[in-house]
Amino acid sequence: MSNDNTPETDPARILDGIEANARQTRQAMSPNQLLLFSLWGGAWVIAFIAVFLTFAPVAAPLLPRFLGVGIGVFAFVLAIVLSAVHSAKRGSGTKGPSMVEGAIYGNTFTLGIIFAGLLGWRLHAAGLESMGLLTFALGALCLVVGVLVIAGSLIFNDRTQLIFGAWILVIGMLSLAVPAPYNLLAGAVGGLGLIVLGLLHGLKPALVAGEVVEGGHARA
Repeated sequence: MSNDNTPETDPARILDGIEANARQTRQAMSPNQLLLFSLWGGAWVIAFIAVFLTFAPVAAPLLPRFLGVGIGVFAFVLAIVLSAVHSAKRGSGTKGPSMVEGAIYGNTFTLGIIFAGLLGWRLHAAGLESMGLLTFALGALCLVVGVLVIAGSLIFNDRTQLIFGAWILVIGMLSLAVPAPYNLLAGAVGGLGLIVLGLLHGLKPALVAGEVVEGGHARA
């Protein structure tokens, strides 16, 4: 029995073509990973070094406390605004379940970080001294970001996010092993790692990009 399927009508080829087109569309509408990782990596480096310089050298810190903290807050706020604007532009015109998932996922980050910040404030009000607060702040930030990003890697089946989340958790554990204020330098190293991850994603994507579970979403 002859096979009448031609390259133009072969179902497997048609499905492969549809999947390839869908993949190209997703990539075109997804945020630029090199930009985002560089943006957030730079924010981590600037913020943690600035705050570190408000405590070091211990005898005569190089920056006033309000200036170092202000620089750190500005770096993070700028990263939030620029990444939100970029992501909104790349995803403009899209609707559906993926947009709802993205909104819930993104807002969970915000709520988690706010919760950690309020907990730190209450601990400080209850008598936790500055060095202990520095340990808590960086550890809590890495815990929230690392766990949520790893969860996101499974939701979106994205190996880059899995590497990102694992790296942040490693940095968080490293920061707990280093006494304050030197633990802040671990945060700066974490930022450098994000920049490297972004460069690898842009230049050698095969090393860090791809699916966590082959053949579709991990949740399927």
